[in-house]
Amino acid sequence: MPRRAPRAKWREVELWNGRWVLCRGLRDGLPVFGWGDAPAGLVTRSQLAEQRLRRRRGQDPVALLVFRKRGCGEQVAELFRVDQAVPSRTRTPALLASVAAMNKAHRTCRRCGHEFDRYLPTSTWKCWPCMEATGDFGTPDHAA
Repeated sequence: MPRRAPRAKWREVELWNGRWVLCRGLRDGLPVFGWGDAPAGLVTRSQLAEQRLRRRRGQDPVALLVFRKRGCGEQVAELFRVDQAVPSRTRTPALLASVAAMNKAHRTCRRCGHEFDRYLPTSTWKCWPCMEATGDFGTPDHAA
């Protein structure tokens, strides 16, 4: 029977606010927390974005969130302090218009000009009827 790697030992670490918490060890000098174990005040980048915040320029992670995802193995996310985060940049009307134009370009056939409700293949930028008409299905040269 193969030997399993030893489990990480729980370790007590001091946080930036003076509180002591248990973590699952250290990795690269940062405390490691499991799913649901991270203390309040630490969030991932995506959680910052949900709160319309972003990390301050030069802000380093203060901890790691390590968890297993079925089919993907071990996943690692950096945790940042919420109190050091800054508001995300405001989205100007010009930025929103440029994003809308880009999305429309991704949905418009380059041959017939018809706009669809989904993105078209980036290999041809054509709709299916136009691909059939031209015979160009975007297959790479080495696949022929």
